[in-house]
Amino acid sequence: MGSFLAFPLAKPPEIFDLPDSALIEADKEDVYAECHAINVKFCETMHRQNMRSKKEVAMFYEYRRHWSEVVKKLQEKYPQWTSEDILNLRYQFEVFVRDQGYLLHFATFNEMLDVFQDATSLEQRRAMFDSVDTCQYNAINFEEYLQLMNNINIGTPVPRPPGIEDDRDEIMNLVSDLSEAHTFSQICYGLF
Repeated sequence: MGSFLAFPLAKPPEIFDLPDSALIEADKEDVYAECHAINVKFCETMHRQNMRSKKEVAMFYEYRRHWSEVVKKLQEKYPQWTSEDILNLRYQFEVFVRDQGYLLHFATFNEMLDVFQDATSLEQRRAMFDSVDTCQYNAINFEEYLQLMNNINIGTPVPRPPGIEDDRDEIMNLVSDLSEAHTFSQICYGLF
């Protein structure tokens, strides 16, 4: 049996092939060494991110258990934010990083700013992200996220309709359930 494509193509695929003489002239050892170096670098980066992710999951669990103490410490560091602002930022962070081990990667950060309709360019976003990613993990944790949001100065309005204090516990439970839901469920509820 021959191989074939299951759908019609508008034009045939382009195939780039080196002639045999070019393959002979190419130094295969350099190519293999370069591929190995790329593979090792990738594996090291993934290992560092996995180790950091495990640490961040444990830290976020502690945040949940001692949230009021965490808020007090964060309000000392960021006095312009109220406890509701910090809680709102926490929920924003959780929505975007739930499936990523509580680390916010640059691609997700870029999408998040698009959701917030931020007008900064990709280069500015990268510079802002790199300014808080001091360890060069290409991913930031919750504390670095707060620092980044403070630098960006995006407001976190917390709407307060009348009677909200009466239903506060129910609302907090619903928000918590929604933040723990899978992405498809969040889309169904119109979160995105």
